[in-house]
Amino acid sequence: MNTEFDLFSQWAVAALAKHQVHSAVQVRLAKLLAHEFPDNPTVAEVAAVKGGRNDLIHYDQKGRLAVFELFCSTSQVPQDLRLLEQADAHWKIAVLLDREIRPELYDAYFHKKPQAFPFLWLSQVMMPSKETDCRQKLRFLLTTEPIHGSSTAAVVQTVSGNDNIVANTSQGDININQKKIVRPKVIRESGDISEATAFEIQDLIRQVAQTDEMAGKTPSYSEWQQRLKTRFKVASYRKLTVEQGEQAIRWLKQELGRKLPNLRRNNNKEWRQRIYRGIWAAARELGLEKPQVYQFALEKLELKKQITSLTELGEQNLESLRDKLRYHARKHR
Repeated sequence: MNTEFDLFSQWAVAALAKHQVHSAVQVRLAKLLAHEFPDNPTVAEVAAVKGGRNDLIHYDQKGRLAVFELFCSTSQVPQDLRLLEQADAHWKIAVLLDREIRPELYDAYFHKKPQAFPFLWLSQVMMPSKETDCRQKLRFLLTTEPIHGSSTAAVVQTVSGNDNIVANTSQGDININQKKIVRPKVIRESGDISEATAFEIQDLIRQVAQTDEMAGKTPSYSEWQQRLKTRFKVASYRKLTVEQGEQAIRWLKQELGRKLPNLRRNNNKEWRQRIYRGIWAAARELGLEKPQVYQFALEKLELKKQITSLTELGEQNLESLRDKLRYHARKHR
């Protein structure tokens, strides 16, 4: 039986052959952004870089831009990276074709850009089951301090006429309400964390805050950002030292683990999904396929009969299986 990801992969391969992926992603992203930011316009194929068009630009009412670039062709990785790097945007976000579909693209992207831009997997954007998570990630990315700012240390935008700017697009001109904006850029110094580490910390904060919300608590993105800055006595998480960055990642992962019991009580479906992900992540690290994982569960959990799905396991056995697989994965590193 095909999983949702299998069906997505089949669609992606067929759409790539027909050159239909870009238009489908533009429509889907615009819809997701409209749900999260209903007052902000999103426009496809905007000439934000001399000599090229970005796949999608999202405008907020403070005059800031978020640029999205889709990476689905290995040969086009350098060109698409140039478009992102040269875009004078507040946020720069990549959408990557999943590594399971085209691993050579994944390798080319991270080889060219080891300090990667914030990114979404194409499956996160397109799969219906991932819509809630994708929307939450978009809101988080577009409401927090960006890792990659504009190409200059500070950009001052002046306006004329009726305080408007005009964006020249393939779909016609759009008018954006514009005020004078100064965008400071955090200066990275020797010893600061890398941008890849900064993004990992940013994503962990999102996960912790999202877990709070799923457990019935109030949104806490800014609260966790402030807790991190207070804990390490820095004005911005991007000014953490390399050592502090490692400590911050460990701390946030521990906090995420501590929240799972609350999630189990208040959102059991999400709790089980996270346990499943932990099991399959450890299994991949060990090179185990599904039948081998089920056999591992039979032996290590001393089950009375063979299982054919993780859904057959109770909560205690699920946690035990995850922990035992993780233990074996650590031993083999």
